[in-house]
Amino acid sequence: MARRSGKKVTTVHEHPRRVPPSSKNPNGVTIVDQHIRRVPGTFLDRDSIQKIYQEYSRKGIQYPSSDKLDQENADDFDEQIAVWTDYFNKIFKIDPPMDPDMIKALMDSESSFNTTARTKVAIGLMQITKETLKIMQDPKGEVKDFIFGKIRQKDLENPDISIPMGIRWLAWKRARAQSKLGRPPTNEEVILEYKGLLKSKSKWAKDALDNYKKSYEKLKKK
Repeated sequence: MARRSGKKVTTVHEHPRRVPPSSKNPNGVTIVDQHIRRVPGTFLDRDSIQKIYQEYSRKGIQYPSSDKLDQENADDFDEQIAVWTDYFNKIFKIDPPMDPDMIKALMDSESSFNTTARTKVAIGLMQITKETLKIMQDPKGEVKDFIFGKIRQKDLENPDISIPMGIRWLAWKRARAQSKLGRPPTNEEVILEYKGLLKSKSKWAKDALDNYKKSYEKLKKK
């Protein structure tokens, strides 16, 4: 059975059960469960993340700047950043497109490229929170047009998973910032929205933005 929502179609699998015939069920059949299989291109799990990354064409994609930051492993994730930034720019037709250097500077400011970085609420390179993980897997939630499935909290320590999830979340936050501001946001405003600090005037917000800007400026320095 197919259901259409806007321009997207989902396939719903229904499980019938035999029951005694009644006025409500004259045929003696009732549906006891339904679950949705999402259309390819609107859903990623660990297997599809790996498949897309391995098969994605690197031709013409933009890589973040290298040999510019202090951390020894700062350039270890450049290919993942390049592939997934290009992927989500195209999926969501982002204009102007997200800059791979913005992603890399954000990563530096969030975790200093520590794949196992943890706080009480956030995990991994992109410091994805436990609440954000739930939202990104909810087929009825804020990001239901493109969600992730079967991802566990401990998977967020795996850069192959945390990077595409973080970039997808940043794309959503870009759209949220534009809605809040009533105009296209700057890169810095997108970063603040990612950090939950877009309208904050606190010293914490200023320091968080300054840390990001220092990394971004290093990446852009010739």
